[in-house]
Amino acid sequence: MVFVVMGTDEMCIYEFLKTSANEFATEREISRRAAGKKRFRDDQNWARPILFRMVKDEILETDGCGQYRVRLRAEPKTPQKLTMENWESWQLVLDDDSAENRDQTKRRS
Repeated sequence: MVFVVMGTDEMCIYEFLKTSANEFATEREISRRAAGKKRFRDDQNWARPILFRMVKDEILETDGCGQYRVRLRAEPKTPQKLTMENWESWQLVLDDDSAENRDQTKRRS
């Protein structure tokens, strides 16, 4: 697990993009809406270097056309239903840690 320290600007951008997590937003829209109108009037391109850094740190993802969104997490794999057609591909996996824990609890009893 990787922890990334975000500054105020990064938090503003992240919170803005999190409100519509599945939709891409343009760099201009992010610059205009993430930190307020005054910040946008002072510097219209203030978000550009921050967006590049957040993409590099894998917090955001881009579609290659100047649009950004919060990086989606991988969906957990749901187990496939066991049928007669796929039974050969199934494997039983035992977790060694859980077996050791069971042995230790039996000894304590």
